[in-house]
Amino acid sequence: MEMKQNALVYPFYLLYKYHYLIYVLALKELKIRYRGSIFGFLWSMLNPLLNLLIYTFLFVVIFKNTAKNYPVYFFSGILPWNWFSSSVMEATDSVVSAGALITKSTLPAEIIVITKVVSNLINYLLSIPILFLFLIFFHVKISFIVLFLPVVIIIQFFLTAGVSFFPATWNVFYRDVRQIMQTILQLLFFCMPVMYFDTQIPSKYQKLIYLNPIAYLIKVYHDIFYDNLMPRPELLILLFFISIVVYIIGFNYFHSRKDVFAEYI
Repeated sequence: MEMKQNALVYPFYLLYKYHYLIYVLALKELKIRYRGSIFGFLWSMLNPLLNLLIYTFLFVVIFKNTAKNYPVYFFSGILPWNWFSSSVMEATDSVVSAGALITKSTLPAEIIVITKVVSNLINYLLSIPILFLFLIFFHVKISFIVLFLPVVIIIQFFLTAGVSFFPATWNVFYRDVRQIMQTILQLLFFCMPVMYFDTQIPSKYQKLIYLNPIAYLIKVYHDIFYDNLMPRPELLILLFFISIVVYIIGFNYFHSRKDVFAEYI
């Protein structure tokens, strides 16, 4: 009980206490997602690969994008974006669709949201080998800088989970939230340098775009995989601090309202 009353510690204590259950539920969710398909988990790698081929054809062949190794640039940015956007969208519906797990189970409802983030994290990790194959194919240098990847993944996990708690809460009370989030995520996607380079953005708008922490995260992924640049330590520290703050605030916001969820489901 004392642990639950500690708003700073409990969000991380719950992760530690239920980490194995979260992992099992995330794997189960992935198995259900690909149940009945011939390729099963392979779709986790085939989907981003097919999307990459489509976008490469569109931007390189049709629109004549001459940027060097553009498929690597695009792929290294779209993968973490897919992890973020899919997690947020699935988390938005997670509480409403959980049903009995909310009304009858004694398990913390926060686990449901975190499971969505973890399942999409597993999807992301399964796509990483495809990205490395593209690095090799396009002769992009792979160095020790990739060792920063786990740090960036941890930062994105906490940021994504923290953000996901908000629409997951709102959607319980207002079922329009899912449609609103779809529009917001689509807008965010086109406002970030995923398909295009930040140098193509007028300088007066660059600062506005980088007010979004996800845009900075995408830039760090580009630094690691495309530019082969070491992420700036001060930027990683800032992003880590922001992600932890967002996670704590989002978790406690969700936690403070979950007792009335059963009345609306």
